[in-house]
Amino acid sequence: MEEIQEKINILEEELKRKNSILKDLPPKAKRIFAINEIVQRLIDLIEPEEVCEKIVTGLSKVFKEADNILLFLFYRDKDLLLLNNSVRKGGEIIKEKKGDILDWWVLKNNRCLFIEDLLNDYRFDPSNIPAYKERNVRSIMSSPLSVGERVLGVVRVESKQANLFFLEDFRVLRVICDLGAVVLEKANIFSKIKELAITDPLTNLFLRNYFIERMEEEIKRSFLKNSRFGIGILDIDNFKKINDTYGHTVGDLVIKKIANILVKNVGNSGNIVARWGGEEFIFLIVEANKKEIKNIAEKIRKEVDNCVVGFRRKEIHFTVSLGLAVYPKDGKDSQELIISADRCLYRAKQEGKNRVCFT
Repeated sequence: MEEIQEKINILEEELKRKNSILKDLPPKAKRIFAINEIVQRLIDLIEPEEVCEKIVTGLSKVFKEADNILLFLFYRDKDLLLLNNSVRKGGEIIKEKKGDILDWWVLKNNRCLFIEDLLNDYRFDPSNIPAYKERNVRSIMSSPLSVGERVLGVVRVESKQANLFFLEDFRVLRVICDLGAVVLEKANIFSKIKELAITDPLTNLFLRNYFIERMEEEIKRSFLKNSRFGIGILDIDNFKKINDTYGHTVGDLVIKKIANILVKNVGNSGNIVARWGGEEFIFLIVEANKKEIKNIAEKIRKEVDNCVVGFRRKEIHFTVSLGLAVYPKDGKDSQELIISADRCLYRAKQEGKNRVCFT
């Protein structure tokens, strides 16, 4: 009987242990499925903003008890850490938009940070941490978004409850952030390639094909809204003479100068400036009538006429001619509009240059 009772006791202990495991399995399975979903969705993304959003929303599903999940991106050229995306379950205001001492510690050391309770952590003074002062945060997990030594940003998971997170949570956060960093780096490279494909390396303006795509979109939008927009083609007067007299270095300086003037006068939201080819530029101004685009073109012409480029103690003056067209009066598709503006440009050249012509 004693032997039987001993076996019963052993079996009861084993049953208790297995019951305990069974209780833990459902939440663990859910977490595994959530992590797998994050992995699958991250891998396919190629837009940086989408990657950042997916990292944050994915972490909010894994760490459901967390109060806030914050993702900061690091801009190396400006030495700036900036809040890019967040999930705030209480709708709280995050004042540390540029990160705080905790985020900068993670960034500079390229190491994870695990704080079970801010009030009991000897490394940091809670009175200097906005998360504690403003939101009463007690426990924090933070991980760099890094590829090797290159740090792209910082992710922070925080809660008002002390000792909420465990080492297992900490490891999960690091795994997701490591994967997220690789995908984000890939997305940044894709964005850079895309940018190089549509921009002129000398002026950083858009190129011809991209401009036409944007103009086609604006034609559709204007047609639906029954609105107008204007385009202008600009050509540098006697540009060949500038190159022949002073060399192509000065020619490039002149092109850059005009590009800057165009961006300054045209580069508002919705408008677009592009290098059309050689010494020609083209621009589009949304919601503009004939008088408005003419005024902008005249302002550009006068500003170019008054500026100079210095070279070997010489002041080099130059001028431009412009041809304008307005949708839909001067054309109902991109080709008609460009032909109309180009004809006006030709007329400006014929009439003496340094002037604006329109139909």
